[in-house]
This record gives sequence, C-alpha cells and structure tokens, in this order.
Amino acid sequence: MPFPTLGFSCSSIERCRTATPRVLAIMVVALASPAAHADEPAPSSEAPTAPVTAVLPVPPVPVADPVQEPTPAAPDVPAVPAPPAPRSAPASSPAAVTTAIAPLRVTIQCEIYGRTKACPAFLLGFVDSHPALLSSPRAAADVVVYATANQVALVDRMHLRFVGHVPGAPSVIELDVDLDTRGTDDEQRAALEPAFLRGIALFVAARDPAAVTVTIAAPSGLAAAKKRGSPWGASLSVSGGGNYTKQYRSANSEAVIVGRYMTRHFRALTLNAISGGINRQPALTLDDGTKVSLDSQQYALRLGAEAIHSFDDHWSLGVGTYTSFEDPKGQYRYNSRTRAAFEWDKFRADDPRGNRLGIFYHLGYAAEGYNIRNEIGERSARYTLHGIDAVGSIRHDKITIGLELKTDVQLWHPSRRYSVTAAPFTEIQLGDHVDLSLNFSYTQRQLPAPDRNAIDPSDFQTLSRLQYAEPLSVQGWLSLTVHWDPTNGIRNDRLESI
Repeated sequence: MPFPTLGFSCSSIERCRTATPRVLAIMVVALASPAAHADEPAPSSEAPTAPVTAVLPVPPVPVADPVQEPTPAAPDVPAVPAPPAPRSAPASSPAAVTTAIAPLRVTIQCEIYGRTKACPAFLLGFVDSHPALLSSPRAAADVVVYATANQVALVDRMHLRFVGHVPGAPSVIELDVDLDTRGTDDEQRAALEPAFLRGIALFVAARDPAAVTVTIAAPSGLAAAKKRGSPWGASLSVSGGGNYTKQYRSANSEAVIVGRYMTRHFRALTLNAISGGINRQPALTLDDGTKVSLDSQQYALRLGAEAIHSFDDHWSLGVGTYTSFEDPKGQYRYNSRTRAAFEWDKFRADDPRGNRLGIFYHLGYAAEGYNIRNEIGERSARYTLHGIDAVGSIRHDKITIGLELKTDVQLWHPSRRYSVTAAPFTEIQLGDHVDLSLNFSYTQRQLPAPDRNAIDPSDFQTLSRLQYAEPLSVQGWLSLTVHWDPTNGIRNDRLESI
C-alpha cells in the first residue's frame, strides 16, 4: 500500500534530539488515520482481518558532545498534541458480539482399505472440502472416523464408525454404505459422501447448530412403495386359569376377538367374546341321605360394535351397542345395551407418548331378560340409563399404567339400579404383536336381587352364582393379547369402551 511521505529538518543536533519524539508521534498519528489508507482497496468480506499493532524499537543515535558555541534563537515550535486514545467498537458492532467457533478436528483412521479409494483419499477429500471440518492428528482430534471395508462380491461394504468427545453429541455413531468397486470415482464418492455427512453432522451441529441444515428427499421407488396402509386390524385375547386335585377340579377361560377400523378422525370396532368354566367336586350329602351335586358349568357370549368420530383433538362423539347371553343358571337370558357418548380428552387421539386423560357422558337404553324373577317381580326390564366415565393413563416406553372410573345409573330411578367402578390397569408390550395386561376392578352397585322364593334350595349351581346381586364386587385378572394393528400407522384411543 502507498505510505504518506513525511519530512522534517532541524538547525542543530540538539534541536533534532528534542524534536524527534514529537515528530515520531506525528508520524504514528498520520499512519493510523483513515486518510492515510484512503487509497487502499476495501478488505474482502470473505476473510475479515483484525487490526494488528506492531511496536518497533528506535535505536539511539550516537551523538558527539556539542561544541559550546552560541546558537541563534530557535523559532517557536508549536506543541504537538498527544494522539487520541483508540475508541472501542460499539456494542452493535459484529466484531464485538461474534464469537469465533473452532472447526471440528477430524482424523480418518483406515482399518481395512478395501478395493476403492474411499479410505483415505475420498474421506480426506470430504474433510478438506467442508470449512467446518479440519484434518487433524489423532491426538488433537475431536472426532475419529474408523473406516473398514468388507468385500461382498463386487461391492465394498464400508463401515464408518464415528467416535467423538464433543459436548452435546453422541459418543459413537456407526453407518454402513455399499460402494460398487467397478464404478467410477465420482460414482463412489457420490455414494460415500451422504453417509459421511450423516455421521459427522451431529458433531458439527453440537458445536454450531446453524452450520447444519437437514433435508429429506424422496427415495427412488417411494411412489410405488409408499401407501397409506390398511385401516383394518384385529386382536385376539385369551385368558384362563384352573385348579386340580384328586377330588376338586376347576377351570375357566375367555377368548375375545376384536376387529378394528381406524383413521385419524374415525374409529370403529366389533367385539365378540366367549367365556366358560367348569367346576367338579364331591357331592353334598344331607341328613336324610339326599345327595346334592356341587358340580357346575357356565358359559356366556357377548357381541357388539361401536363407532366414534373425533371432531378435533379434544372432542369426540360415539355410539355403541352390545348384547350378551348366559347359560340358564346365570343372571341374564339376554342383556342388550345401546349408548351414545360425548367425550373431552386433554391429549390428541394420536398422542405420541400414548397418554390419556378423558371424561365422557353417556346416555343409553337397556333391555334385559332374567333367568330368575327378581324381588320386585320382574322377569324382564326396559329402562334408560346414563353416567359419567373417566379414564387416565401414562405410558413409559412399553409399560402403560392407568385408571378407569365408570358409573351406570338408571335415569328415572337412580336408587333402583346403579353401579360405580374403579378399575386400575397395567399393560406391558412383550413384542410387536403380544401384550400382557393386569387388571383389577372395585365395584359398588345396587340392583333388584333375585326372588329367593323362585330358587330351588337344592339347586347348588344357581345358589353359587347369585354374587351378581352383592353390593360389593372385587375382581382381578391377567390376560395375554395377540394383536395385528392397522398398518396405516394411525393411533386413535377415543371412547374405548362405550
């Protein structure tokens, strides 16, 4: 750059001695002023440079003792003011707020070279081509990339293992990529570079998130492979238990088949359940020698369907109907219930965590036929019922813990028929298609009891099954469910039990 030319003169050595410091100060001010650099080209914005200050020592000039002779009076020399102190950069200046970020130091370590130039040539080229990366010795590296090429026919399967110690990034990342050994260098680099960038990007982003952008492109053949999936699904749940001794034997089991149709805002299902049990034990001998059989068997069948529509992430409306039949010793000849429900739920129907917190009101109609006349003389009944149900559950990984609260009340005669149930439950996902569940229920209820005058006192099987009229019922069961879910990936847990 051109420098300004400055000159001065003095009439004697003594004057030069005293004037030199002031003149040097004037030169420093002149060199530091913007006018001195007016002819310089503007610095490039690509590589801003910080100001550099150089201090150069001025050696003393040996001067002989001056001859004592009269000297003429020196003209008045104006005092040179001291140079102003440099001003600090304002707070809004980029130089004041920008923090320098060091590039990520990367070492390429070739374990098995393979038949291509992938390691080290291509990998080192990737490091050199990206400004956020810096090739470094292993001792000073932030990330070490171990590359291993395994020969598979005409392909080198390159295994890349990224080992780093960058805060906020994983310690190890492993990727595989196949390289066609008969392809060109450009083809091999094009296959290798995306895998390298996928691995190194997490380390770069941990140091400077703005340095990494992510895009997801459609893979080749996606148009033919990407389908919405089927909304249809099914599940089979089987539970059972038993006891065996020489004289006492019992067994019971239940099977439930559920068919599902599920979309984002609509869910429907059909349920078919069958249960049965047997009990064998020695007969009871009365005082008159009469033997009363204590053997029993029971069965029940339940059929039904329901449909639910979700208006948004919180409100849903559903309707369902179920009918059940029991053996002649049970409570019902038939029992049919149809209900409509309106639900509010805190979480979305497809909440990714699987959490639920919902409450719904239901209104319905019941038609019942009894095997035994009840205490108010009914062999059948028709009535309107309603209630408020609530369900809450939390999920952690493959375990779900929840609680259901249910009420069922006869609308016009609430004191005649009602039930209140609290049912905690736990579900464990054992595999992709197998679930294990543990359920309890605590029920307080009121309903017309069977008429004791309509029961044969020697009918042990009927007498042993009158527990349905007891005001308190506590149950517990363990079940295993095998299921095949809809393949469209939709979760919809609205109004799961109408």
